[in-house]
Amino acid sequence: MRIAIISDIHGNREALDTVLAKIDTLDCAKIFCLGDVVGYGPDPGYCVDLVGERCEVVLAGNHEYAVLGKINIDYFNPHARQATLWTRDHLGSPQVQAISKYPLTHVWEKCTFVHGTLDSPDLFDYIQTSYDAHLSLERLETRVCFIGHSHVPVAFLQSEDAITYSTDAHVDLLPVVKSIVNVGSVGQPRDGNPNASFATFDLVTEQVELHRIPYDLAATQEKIMEAGLPEFLAERLAVGR
Repeated sequence: MRIAIISDIHGNREALDTVLAKIDTLDCAKIFCLGDVVGYGPDPGYCVDLVGERCEVVLAGNHEYAVLGKINIDYFNPHARQATLWTRDHLGSPQVQAISKYPLTHVWEKCTFVHGTLDSPDLFDYIQTSYDAHLSLERLETRVCFIGHSHVPVAFLQSEDAITYSTDAHVDLLPVVKSIVNVGSVGQPRDGNPNASFATFDLVTEQVELHRIPYDLAATQEKIMEAGLPEFLAERLAVGR
């Protein structure tokens, strides 16, 4: 059985539509979404509705918590704060109710899913180093944990005596004890590659594939500008930063 894992859509309708169309060609039994469906982008309501229809589970990210007022946005950078306030004004009541029900973590079969970390899922910390990974791997009770949040695809692999990492597009999880896989971002990659990112995982062979898909980036940029969102949010999409 193969599943797809998406994360960090950030209101980017064009990227989400393109990624889901690709997933439909890959014979995936289920789709899991790791949060940050909203924030930054011009189509938060559309994205909330669509992941609600297409995904087995949608988790809460820090941008859902920000829109709901569950975290203090004073700690956000000015662009993120402005986008959060804009998003609050552009979500309907059913969509706000939907995101309020997103859980922080989910376990299914040999997979655990979380937006940020397992050691403090409600604080939305980042896993960027082997030590960061170690803290969550200590809590991990399944074979693999899929995460998002940093917008940078990478796998942390725990062997008997070390934690290593891989940025390869194909990762074999069979030889490792446990692993954490960041699936990157659908709507706002930050690894220097502007193409939308997502992952697939075969539960039998334990092979992870990280996919990169181009989308109509110019259309999203134009809508960001028309919405009155910060110009920087449009510019950064083109450089994947």
